[in-house]
Amino acid sequence: MLLAIAAVGLAACGNVAGHVASTKLGDTSHLAERRSPLADLRAACGDGVATTYGATALKRQPYLQQVTMTDAKVGWVSAGIGERVSITAPAGTPLGAAPGVIDSSALRSAGEKQMWSSLGSLEPNTIYCYELDTDTEAMNQRTGFRTAPTATGDQPVRFLAFGDSGGGGEDQYALADQMLTVPYDLMIHTGDIAYDSGTISQYENNVFGVYGDIFRNIPFFPSSGNHDYKTLQGAPFREVFNLPGDSGEKWYSFDYGRVHFVALDTESDYSTQAAWLDKDLAATQLPWKIIYMHRPPYSSGEHGSDTTLRNKLAPVLERHGVQLVLSGHDHDYERMKPQDGVAYVVTGGGGIGTRPVGKSSFTAFSEDVIHFVYVEVGVDDLILHAIDATGHEFDSMVVPRTSS
Repeated sequence: MLLAIAAVGLAACGNVAGHVASTKLGDTSHLAERRSPLADLRAACGDGVATTYGATALKRQPYLQQVTMTDAKVGWVSAGIGERVSITAPAGTPLGAAPGVIDSSALRSAGEKQMWSSLGSLEPNTIYCYELDTDTEAMNQRTGFRTAPTATGDQPVRFLAFGDSGGGGEDQYALADQMLTVPYDLMIHTGDIAYDSGTISQYENNVFGVYGDIFRNIPFFPSSGNHDYKTLQGAPFREVFNLPGDSGEKWYSFDYGRVHFVALDTESDYSTQAAWLDKDLAATQLPWKIIYMHRPPYSSGEHGSDTTLRNKLAPVLERHGVQLVLSGHDHDYERMKPQDGVAYVVTGGGGIGTRPVGKSSFTAFSEDVIHFVYVEVGVDDLILHAIDATGHEFDSMVVPRTSS
């Protein structure tokens, strides 16, 4: 697999080695289905590899942002001119094209441009094929994405979550290989994406250089962490991603099927976000509400619980029936006992290494292990699967839609 091969040359970037395999088991009674998240999309549309021209002109391969029921954004970095995104049905029927727009605020090297293209008038839960091209040249072969489903369908919403990932070492690549073994529709991140200090080059090498093959087909919705803020107060994070909302890409929410997702920025003011979150959650009618952020309200790891954050957020979460809160910062996995009807999980083992984690009165299970969590949100319950860098599922839990 290409990800594993690439790890050989990128293992030494200051990455701290972690435990790639779990040493103990929690509740493993709900094992995850295993198949590639890319298989159906690539069977319908192709793998999107760069053409000869694209391999020269593209400085960052195309990637998906803000995929909804009816819209999507495609980003790329290029040294070419006159580029667009052409859309076709899997059978090849042309469906239109959207021009590439230069982000003039992006800090790029001379001759390089951060490009964005906005796709609209799409149908829910539908596979679309796309390619980058100009009037005379194709830049990449066709590949595909699927729009979000409606809120009323009965299929699960499936997503993958991880945090504290981007160091460019062997652990990160080993876990990235396992990300190709479970079927999800979108990815979220609990912060500290590009170690050590969130520079543009670290995003290129340790984020797009690792997950770019997945990002071509699966939309990515990250939150930022303290390491992402080390360069220009997180400006590179907000440059390379195109995120919804009006907070300047710091905190935001979006709907995907029956789920209302909220990403918070724990490097920004807690009171401001708590007030915003209260209004945001009051406005949604969706039955599932999932919050994710970097610093953890509950944790038995090295950093421990951010009690200031907890005190600001917990009343809002409980008042609006939030079912699941995901965080990172501590480089481990920890599942809490339900706290006033809310499930809290720390998923900070995305590849930068692990640190020891203990147990607290609120802990149900903890392990210092490289991992991601894979979540299936059904109509009446949610199943979370914790999977380590060897592909072993070492913990799971079921969360009901309404607490008893």
